[in-house]
Amino acid sequence: MITVACVFWGNKFSLDYVYNLRNMVKRNTTVDHEFVCFSDKQIPDVKTHLLKPGFNGWWNKLQMFNTEYPLRQNVVYFDLDTLITNNIDWLMQYDTMFMGIEDLGSVNAHQPFLRGQLQSGVLKWNRAMNGHIWQEFTARSDVMIKIRGDGEYLNIVLPNEKRELLQRVFPHKLKSYKYQVYDAGLDDNTSIVCFHGRPSIVESMTETVKTSMNTYKPQAWVQEHWR
Repeated sequence: MITVACVFWGNKFSLDYVYNLRNMVKRNTTVDHEFVCFSDKQIPDVKTHLLKPGFNGWWNKLQMFNTEYPLRQNVVYFDLDTLITNNIDWLMQYDTMFMGIEDLGSVNAHQPFLRGQLQSGVLKWNRAMNGHIWQEFTARSDVMIKIRGDGEYLNIVLPNEKRELLQRVFPHKLKSYKYQVYDAGLDDNTSIVCFHGRPSIVESMTETVKTSMNTYKPQAWVQEHWR
């Protein structure tokens, strides 16, 4: 059995994001797993690990690496703004020391500097090999001042030889909604669609969202999976 985790704090997302993520995982894997949520509040009908106080925003995600929490040996993490559209046994069964995703902006020709950069929207790791992440983070008082977010921190503390990038190992399985799916559509090879910035999953179903790069109109197919 493995652990599938998410993190929920504050009021950016509704509880539907937690419940629907749990349901999407359950529908799309045959692998025995426990679903847990790290949160600043108890979540009804979901196994909840209460976050330790003193950490704001995305820094709470690093609490998953605190070995005081009773997780399984192998852990898969999904951001709440993640849509699972197809079978993910390939991820659940993959043996890795640490895997994150390559920065979602790396697929854009005008952002070549993001290629090879680790991002934390989807993660998988072996707990026995990564306890140092939390220890080093809490030992450095300057991290939350000098480093811009948990993803950048992980990109710094995990050298290339100790991490894998999901899109390099499993091409076409994970895609950006904005950059790869919105215009081209969803194909049968894709299992995970990452929403980042705007539109959110809810906005993608109900609103027309204008950004500096594009105008995104509602897509009915999202509702087929986000439930």
